[in-house]
Amino acid sequence: MLAQSMIEMDKLPHVAVQARRVLVIYNPAAGRSRSKRLAEVIAGLKLRGCVVTECKTGQRGDAEIFAREASAADHDIIVAAGGDGTVNEVVNGLVSGMNAPPRLAVIPLGTANVLALEIGLDPANADQIAETIATGAARTVHLGIANGRHFVLMAGAGLDAHVVEGVNIALKRHTGKLAYVVESLRQAFGYDFPALQVRANGEIYEARMVVACKGRFYGGPFIAAPDARLESPKLEVCILPMSGVSGLVRYGMALPMNKLAELPEVKVISAESITILGPRGAPLQGDGDIIARLPAEVSIARETVELVVPG
Repeated sequence: MLAQSMIEMDKLPHVAVQARRVLVIYNPAAGRSRSKRLAEVIAGLKLRGCVVTECKTGQRGDAEIFAREASAADHDIIVAAGGDGTVNEVVNGLVSGMNAPPRLAVIPLGTANVLALEIGLDPANADQIAETIATGAARTVHLGIANGRHFVLMAGAGLDAHVVEGVNIALKRHTGKLAYVVESLRQAFGYDFPALQVRANGEIYEARMVVACKGRFYGGPFIAAPDARLESPKLEVCILPMSGVSGLVRYGMALPMNKLAELPEVKVISAESITILGPRGAPLQGDGDIIARLPAEVSIARETVELVVPG
């Protein structure tokens, strides 16, 4: 009987020695399956002894406001429950609200969930997510900043930014990544691929698309910048010079095979800061949302966040 009881106890979630006070900022517009996953994670947190406060957003920008107003005296961890855009809002709120903000954690409920991929968090595994938030250690993440707006993963100009700006939100909500494919095809035959100029490390590079990466992955489980690391105070900048449908097809085929950085015309450079010049007012996307307009100054920010990661 004692042995049986010990086996059953081993199946219970690990309860942290000191219960964490967790604020979960979430978007109630998530689909049914994502809402179910969110509920499962919150139940798992409570089972592990966490004190959970839920805060739902009503419109774009709410997540940033809620994170900015959150008090480190009341919460140990601020959880961004949503996609990478929600994480971006929460991060911008955290770094603007206090000198020593709570740690950051994520419940990945978005389309691509690139940050979850970077840290090895399975979006479908509610138990792993809850265990990470309740007991996981933190890594210091160096943020990027573009024209005053922080980003966690990447900032890009060119076709990808125009796709992000033009994607049909309703279609995205119902079809996920397919919405980006549809918009990419629509843009490919109407976008004129204007020249961009990238200034970095005293050099000038010509490009049609450019992505300044803080993480390895781009658009999903696809490696664009093999040497990029969240904890590194460096940008890994992918410079893509080809234009037109031929360039789109070439890069679109190389990316899923994790060969983009190996193409002979593609340059990947390390830099602490870059300047991107191009058509004035052209969009710059960061973490999957439009965060700035060209011309853009993109650099490593002085602010960092403590990101809770799986053990």
